[in-house]
Amino acid sequence: MGKWVTGLGILKAVTSSASIAAWVIWKEYAFVWGAIIAASQLADALKDVFPFAKGHKAARALAMTLDNLFIDVQLEWEYIFSGQYTDQEIMKRLHQLRKLQLDSEKHNFPDGLATRNVQLDQAKRDAADYLKATYGVY
Repeated sequence: MGKWVTGLGILKAVTSSASIAAWVIWKEYAFVWGAIIAASQLADALKDVFPFAKGHKAARALAMTLDNLFIDVQLEWEYIFSGQYTDQEIMKRLHQLRKLQLDSEKHNFPDGLATRNVQLDQAKRDAADYLKATYGVY
């Protein structure tokens, strides 16, 4: 998705700049170059309306939130692993972290977040490998 947003941004910049240059060279086609520049400006104004641009922005915001949440989760795990939390404290903290994750997903993707089972299964395997390598558990 990010490649599409970047690619369209580059295309818009090149098209706009090239149109201005062409306008200077071929003044008899000023209407054509003006229309291209106007279309480019319209595309820029509507960029947040396009689904992929909105999705990219939402995904970027969610990823940043989840990165911060991961730092908190890692600290919570350190406390759990060292035996500093009771079972009740563990369940309470797990509930809080899951709620933060859900709230962030709902905020950034109000219509729901599609999951891809292949990537989700890989993420679970990676998490298990991490826990095993780092803490000897999974």
